[in-house]
Amino acid sequence: MEQSEAVLELFDRFWREKDEAVERHRIAGREGGAQARDARHMVRLAGFVRQMFISAGLADDEVHVDRAIPGYYRRSKNWDVVAMHKGHLVGVVELKSQVGSEGNNGNNRIEEALGNSFDARAAQELNHSFGALPVWNAFCVVFGSDPSLSRPVRTRGTPLFRTDPIFDGMTYGDQWAIAVERFVLTGAYSAGWMAVTWVDQEGFVNYDEPVPAATAETLLIQIEARVRFAKRALARE
Repeated sequence: MEQSEAVLELFDRFWREKDEAVERHRIAGREGGAQARDARHMVRLAGFVRQMFISAGLADDEVHVDRAIPGYYRRSKNWDVVAMHKGHLVGVVELKSQVGSEGNNGNNRIEEALGNSFDARAAQELNHSFGALPVWNAFCVVFGSDPSLSRPVRTRGTPLFRTDPIFDGMTYGDQWAIAVERFVLTGAYSAGWMAVTWVDQEGFVNYDEPVPAATAETLLIQIEARVRFAKRALARE
């Protein structure tokens, strides 16, 4: 199966499982937070990224889902995918989805993403927590909204200084795309994946990857390179 077909199948099941969770909780009289915690669609997304590491050459028992690693400014942080080889950390991946409430905590999630990366790298650089390799990390976000219906970001008050023109008139989806693109561009994250997915009026699942340097294909290529590097660097272990 080609990568594009695999991604489309992933999002087809993503939407079906999310809709099933909404219906389960509607019947049970639970809404909101309960639905968010019933995140089977995110488990499948983590499994999709986990398989990338295995396909790249790591053993099945070397790639974990939802596992904690030590932090520097806090005790530990659970990452959605944690890849190991010979007891050394190969890579960690953070996964986020934003479906429904477009503007819900977008800035907070971007700030959290930056803090998570900084904390992991500090733990390695200052405490040597993860073995012999430098930290490799990726940030992936699924934004569930039809781009044609996206609303512009609302700002409060007038900034005291001129903001970056790239943000002028941006939508909430644009904000995520800019953030992921710049995560990769500045090295805040080693790799990324930004996907926008929606169900159209005919019921068909669609998706787009608006950041050329942060697609499922580029993520897989970077994971393959990272695994090759790790296995070569740790060959004498």
